[in-house]
Amino acid sequence: MKKTNLLTIAVLTLILLLAANPAAALDPIPTESGFSGFIRPGVGYLNYKSNMVASFLGYDLSEKKTNSLDDSPDSQSNVLVIVPFSLEYTFASTRTQLFLGTDLTDLIRFDYTQQFGVKQGIGKLGILQGGILFSGIPAKVWKDPYVVDKNRNDTSRTSNGGRLTWDRIFGSGLQLRYTYRKIDISSEKSGDFLGLSSADKKLLKRDGDRHIGEVAYRFNFAKKHTLAPAFIYTNDDRDGDAMKSDAYDFQLIYAYLGDTFSFTGNAFIGWADYDKKNPIYDKKQDDDRYGIQGSLYYKNPWDWRLFGSKPMNFFVGAAFADSNSNIDFYDQEATMVMGGVFFKW
Repeated sequence: MKKTNLLTIAVLTLILLLAANPAAALDPIPTESGFSGFIRPGVGYLNYKSNMVASFLGYDLSEKKTNSLDDSPDSQSNVLVIVPFSLEYTFASTRTQLFLGTDLTDLIRFDYTQQFGVKQGIGKLGILQGGILFSGIPAKVWKDPYVVDKNRNDTSRTSNGGRLTWDRIFGSGLQLRYTYRKIDISSEKSGDFLGLSSADKKLLKRDGDRHIGEVAYRFNFAKKHTLAPAFIYTNDDRDGDAMKSDAYDFQLIYAYLGDTFSFTGNAFIGWADYDKKNPIYDKKQDDDRYGIQGSLYYKNPWDWRLFGSKPMNFFVGAAFADSNSNIDFYDQEATMVMGGVFFKW
């Protein structure tokens, strides 16, 4: 059953990336000291399927009650009013920049965090960026996702850690990135309803660590075009051995920067292999996943500005991501469309 809510999110980054986008180049550090940043208010529509993620800011992302542990999840639809932002301050003499922003790095898991950090120019070696990731607005997940024919209760999931990026390495298009996250489920009750043994319930624990290593290279051609292949490796080292996995994603990103119109798009394909048999289904979980995204920008149609910003841009975008599991209960899917305006200082 589908239902539609109006979801107003004051600060939500919605860059319409399906996974972390390693090939997005770090912006050059400004040559003048002072504040800079952007704000991008817009309206979007999200259709989301998951048996694991419950809600965000009190709005449903999955059904409270499931009638079977063998079926794929039903979908939930939300209209989003969104205001992603970034705020920076530059110390030009040392080529140092502090920044604060928002980061939706994984649309499938609805993994939403904020980031505070520093970006440092290191001459011909490139640009280094380090940041602290924290869940200022935690998502809600189900305490015990495997409750059947009764309402499930939710609990908070936080995702805190850090990220280190080395970009424009020796003046090239090479970028390396490492992300660490500590994932904490406030009240983990997986398997309680089914009366599993303590050993089997331990296999389902979702707390733990996530390590993500990324490598990408940007190729610029025909002046206004960029193509960037990327490889992403994710190690989910959860406390429950049936929840531990190694994932491999291949991503291709294209950007066109025209005088009036610009376009960015990316597509990815990948898979995840889990370590141990799931005690509920008596087999290991395996996921295949893919996604595609595109955004179109229309630059400066009427020279509108906001508090001294550069001229306003319009944008529209759409994204689709799917994770198909050999265990239907763990299937996940997200479809999103949005439009809005973009101001940069």
